[in-house]
Amino acid sequence: MKIRHFLFIVIAALSVAFTSCDLDGESNYSPYIILNFVKPVTQTNDSLEIFYTDQSNVFLLDTIQVGDTVTFRVGFNGFTNNLKSMYIIQSADSVTRIILPNKLSMDSIFTTESDYPKGKFVMNGTTTFLYFPFRYVARSASKEAKLTLTIVSDAVFEDGFGSNTTTMTLKTPIQP
Repeated sequence: MKIRHFLFIVIAALSVAFTSCDLDGESNYSPYIILNFVKPVTQTNDSLEIFYTDQSNVFLLDTIQVGDTVTFRVGFNGFTNNLKSMYIIQSADSVTRIILPNKLSMDSIFTTESDYPKGKFVMNGTTTFLYFPFRYVARSASKEAKLTLTIVSDAVFEDGFGSNTTTMTLKTPIQP
């Protein structure tokens, strides 16, 4: 009798597992940017808050000062979809500067189609999550400085609900 109950439970569990899976691998999710993975910090280890704004996908960083270097530790998540490319774009080179990890470590993750100085990072499409640290240097005062992060995955949305691209803008006011 115990064997029958055991077999019934195993068969029930397997049937639920297989009916809830898409065996064709058709799961699609919009990628996600985790900006507050670890709070951004200045060179003096002061943590900075990130605030919501009244605009969709636009956030506000605590005010920083000219000369500050902010370290960001960003997570890019494709969930079940592979990541294809990411972009990190600053508003103006004269106002801010991005310091990337060393080239050798980036070359092991990104393809030769990447253009690091322009903020274009192309991946081989075999990973679903990327942790990417970088530093952001405030060069001159600005109320309009911003940093835009974009991630692209291989998700395909045939019904029009969802997107394989997510963009987030971070306003970064810089005081003199």
